[in-house]
Amino acid sequence: MSGEIKGLEELIKNLTDLPDKLEKKVIRRSVRKGANIIKTKAQGYVPVREGKLKKSIKVSGVKAKPGVIAFKIRPTGNKKRGVSVFYDRFVENGTSKMAAQPYMRPAYDEAGEDVLNAVIDDIKLQLPEVMK
Repeated sequence: MSGEIKGLEELIKNLTDLPDKLEKKVIRRSVRKGANIIKTKAQGYVPVREGKLKKSIKVSGVKAKPGVIAFKIRPTGNKKRGVSVFYDRFVENGTSKMAAQPYMRPAYDEAGEDVLNAVIDDIKLQLPEVMK
């Protein structure tokens, strides 16, 4: 991802002025919104036969090193309902008997600029509320 981000210096200054807990809350919410953009795009690329794989794509938080906010976007099965999506990697990468039908990589590649803009816009929207 590349491009010019207007207002980034002001945004960084405002974020560094926030208390740590509020900073994490604001950024975490904004980054999750960005991750959901990739999720939605991936769901649009998934080849659908029964719809299990498409429905299984979820966004979840990741424990990362201090100061890092991260999310996973991946298919997850539902053991309680007996739903298994072990085949997600076969669809994405293909096998010796099946051509690849990538859905995560194209979604990630396509969403880059949209995610960055959504995160920045959401942070800017939240700042006036938090700065009160």
